[in-house]
Amino acid sequence: MIAKLLHAWLLAAALILGGVGVAAAAPMPKVAPPDFSKIKPADFSDAELDMPYLLAHLHTVANAIVEQGERRGLFTLPVWRNEKDVRFYNARIMENHLALAWFYCTRRPWNVYYADPALRARLEAVLEYWCGMQHQDGRFSEYSDGGWNLPATAFATKFMGETLHLLKDGPPIDAALHARVIEADRRAIMAVLTREDMLAHGRNFANQYSNVWSGALAYLALYPDAEMERLLRARVAEHDQHFQSPVGYFYEMQGCDWSYNLGTEHTNHESALHFSADPALDEVFAGQMRLFYEWLSYNAVFDGTGFVLNRAIETRQRRPYLHRNPTGLYSMTAVPVAEVELARAFATSREEMEQRRREARASYEKEWPGVGPLRDFTPYHFLARSYERPLPTGQERQAAMAKLPWLARDRFVHQRVDSRHPIQYHFVRRPTYYAAFNSGKVLRSQQRYGLGLLWHPAMGAVLQSQTGSKDEAWGTLAEGAEQVFEAKDVKAALTVAGQPVVPEAGNRDLAEGELAIEYPLGEGGRKRVVFEDDGIVVEISCPGAFTENLPLLARGTGELKLEGQEATLGSLRVSFSEGAEARIAPTRTRVGAKTLQVLQLSGRDTLRYRLGFN
Repeated sequence: MIAKLLHAWLLAAALILGGVGVAAAAPMPKVAPPDFSKIKPADFSDAELDMPYLLAHLHTVANAIVEQGERRGLFTLPVWRNEKDVRFYNARIMENHLALAWFYCTRRPWNVYYADPALRARLEAVLEYWCGMQHQDGRFSEYSDGGWNLPATAFATKFMGETLHLLKDGPPIDAALHARVIEADRRAIMAVLTREDMLAHGRNFANQYSNVWSGALAYLALYPDAEMERLLRARVAEHDQHFQSPVGYFYEMQGCDWSYNLGTEHTNHESALHFSADPALDEVFAGQMRLFYEWLSYNAVFDGTGFVLNRAIETRQRRPYLHRNPTGLYSMTAVPVAEVELARAFATSREEMEQRRREARASYEKEWPGVGPLRDFTPYHFLARSYERPLPTGQERQAAMAKLPWLARDRFVHQRVDSRHPIQYHFVRRPTYYAAFNSGKVLRSQQRYGLGLLWHPAMGAVLQSQTGSKDEAWGTLAEGAEQVFEAKDVKAALTVAGQPVVPEAGNRDLAEGELAIEYPLGEGGRKRVVFEDDGIVVEISCPGAFTENLPLLARGTGELKLEGQEATLGSLRVSFSEGAEARIAPTRTRVGAKTLQVLQLSGRDTLRYRLGFN
């Protein structure tokens, strides 16, 4: 903590001294730390039990802004964004204006900073600096001085939208400054909605562009603007054309990324639904989320306290597991919106949150405030404080769970095909298993195609291919090769019940029958995967020596066993052809409550193996 603060002050000094024409300014008063002897846990509502930590550290964050010179008002503590991102031109680090505005404008029994003059002075300095960062055309920069871009501009509209709502009815700030902030926010929104370069970038990074849905709607709720509303509705009408695949995911580097789709993108839609006053527009946003949750429901299988993801298709981040009951007292991202019933299956239940809050309150009573050192301090702590965020009851969640496709039905072959790129996703349900198979054009080097997920009704997830891996991804590794063949395009040919299947953009169930998928392995090799009624058969023809990786999920190191020409993992049986050599490669990779154990089958020229269940 001391080292971080020392770094911040040294950085602030460097920023000041690095400026040109540094001007003297009246020193700002320090924001005093809260006196917790005058505040008690009972002052906080159940929904505010995460706030003692934020209350305890606000003064540290506020007092670390630059106090003099041309950088006056710049945040310097790396508690939002990374340390390398703390630069005078980076508008993203300034988004914590929302934290200062929330404490300054929000009246609570415990909030000693409501209308606090010292906090007002620092909030005004932050807003003044933020206005000065903006290009005259409305854009902001992030990665370089003058490097105006979409994320810095679009995120600015979302967070400033909430700050403007707080300032509207809160204690006053300088009126002229307030007017400049409103106008700067409008210019940023209009830049996102009108500039073609912003749209082109957003087609690759949908989560960045969709910040403007909430940003513009928050602005319009305060300051009606016919031109802005017309432009917003036009862009929303083009949403499916630019930002969301018919498969269901929101485009991130042209494909699916679980972290951004479940995080920022979800939050943007929640904010848009909160500020929208038009039922027709609400239905558009809710429809986009329904399509996403339909997609998620095929790609996430329940295991323990959360969901194992069909992760190896992810394009940007690395997320193997979706925790349904994370430990926090407040979700900084989104919770299920009422209009999307299927989303409830993936959420913390109301009863779980109530229990967590009871435990937190009991802990406060024993040791007050007991909040620990400063770790992070982000605007997402404050973005949705005014929203209605109903969690599902356990019964509602269970009802939504029953509608997940692999629980609702025990037999289908479902196909989803993107319209922008030749990528196909196939989901096979049989009474003894559920599997996901991915094929087509590889968009990013970290992606791995082929068998991505395997689930058993009693055991849960038993196989998950890993992102960006040579040894932990499902697939065939030729001797001396740098990656499995499935790290490159998988040009698959499909048959169902012996009849060829031509992929079509969109989503559909295929005819009933045995699914077979065949594709080349480099020059002269072939691989055939057959989804039988009670198991999966894999046949490999690959000249020379090779190894087949099967990334299996085990609860303990001894659960995966080898005996003769068979490996067992609970009810799972992996039988392989004579002459193949098998070994178990332990890993440190954790997926929920399980550990990845890689079954490696080494062969030459040909190999046949079968995954079946007792």
